Amino acid sequence: MRRWLLATAAALALAGSMPLPGGAQGIAVRSQTAQNQFPEGVVFNLLAGSDSPVAEVRLRYTIQTPDGSRAFGKPECNEGLTFQCSFHLRSTGGTFLIPKTNITYSWAIRDQAGNVLETQPQVFTYEDDRFRWESLTEGNLTVWFYEADEERVRDLLRVGRQTLDRMGALLGASVEFPVKVLYYASAADMQPAILSQVLVPNGGPVTLGEVVYSDTAVVSPDIVPLDILRHELTHVVVREALRGPFGDPPAWLNEGTAVYAQSRPLGDEQSALELAIRRNRPLSVRSLTSSSLAHSDNVSLFYGQSYSIVAFLIDTYGEEKFRQLFATFREGSTTDAALEAVYGFDQDGLEDAWRDSVGLPPRERTGPNGGQSRPIPQITPFGADQGQQAPQEPADGEPRPPAAGKDGDGVPFRAVAAVLAVTVLLAGGIAAGGFLLLRRR
Repeated sequence: MRRWLLATAAALALAGSMPLPGGAQGIAVRSQTAQNQFPEGVVFNLLAGSDSPVAEVRLRYTIQTPDGSRAFGKPECNEGLTFQCSFHLRSTGGTFLIPKTNITYSWAIRDQAGNVLETQPQVFTYEDDRFRWESLTEGNLTVWFYEADEERVRDLLRVGRQTLDRMGALLGASVEFPVKVLYYASAADMQPAILSQVLVPNGGPVTLGEVVYSDTAVVSPDIVPLDILRHELTHVVVREALRGPFGDPPAWLNEGTAVYAQSRPLGDEQSALELAIRRNRPLSVRSLTSSSLAHSDNVSLFYGQSYSIVAFLIDTYGEEKFRQLFATFREGSTTDAALEAVYGFDQDGLEDAWRDSVGLPPRERTGPNGGQSRPIPQITPFGADQGQQAPQEPADGEPRPPAAGKDGDGVPFRAVAAVLAVTVLLAGGIAAGGFLLLRRR
């Protein structure tokens, strides 16, 4: 892999030193290169000359994802008629770069004599160059891996393809663009490549799955990898189903749909829901609408109850109405308006109907929104504590357990949570200019 990267850098340098179409009199580009610096980002370098002192140099770049848009960076340049410029596109919380992402870039130069030159666009692929990656593809889905047998990767391809098709049919969305899955050999290997490590460094749960760009899922095999894959790829489908200029769906709908795609909820999620029902203390639906990083309790209950509400809507009213709900959100409806239009009740009505389905009376509401004072749960990474024993992978196609059964047989391990705050609080993808879109998708 390192040889390949060196060859790529050499090819870019050679290309940059050749005469470029559209050159301007008085300005000549001698070389342009991009240097991979995983996990810190990419450094773009330019060597050029001009008959007149340079007035302005900009790097124009686009992170090539379905979420991307064009942006520019202002490099550091030395003075003189022959000048060098460097721009470090850093992988940070605001401009996060995922391995295997293509970045298209060009340089725009203007000197004090008024000459202007923009170089031909170049493409650079950002890499996690610690490993020698291979890939297998089926249709528009590609799994990248480095320490996995081919049979396991083909299982991932099969399940991933089934998830995109099944959830696409459920939500009325067709994912036509290429989708990538980065399959790491362990969660430890994956940590430098994910946004959660940037947001919460040196602590917190170990992340097992993440979606930041809407065309890439990052997955590790530590615990139920096929269900992690189902969950993350569902976020890709949800984003496509809701793509547009309007607002985002409530967190319970986004995450509940992703858990619904799994063969079963994680064990702690099911157990937390059953305990809350026995004690008549589930969260209010309105408190499940958004996530907050201010509190860290009730995470398992958040995912378990979100799944249960989604399963209730689908099982009671059918898949067609569930598709209509997503279509209504895509048109820009608020949560209450969307529920009223499709089901004939608002969030409070949904809560009472769901509570009745699990044997609970209507909630006693106080306050203007009929809510409760219990803290909104933090949406934390889909992960588990290090050192815990991994459960057995559910058999593919095994029937889903009840959404709110009594004393269910949850997986016997302590799951720390479901999907990263990225896919809820900060999901929606990276705009190519390094802007993190605040979309809970």
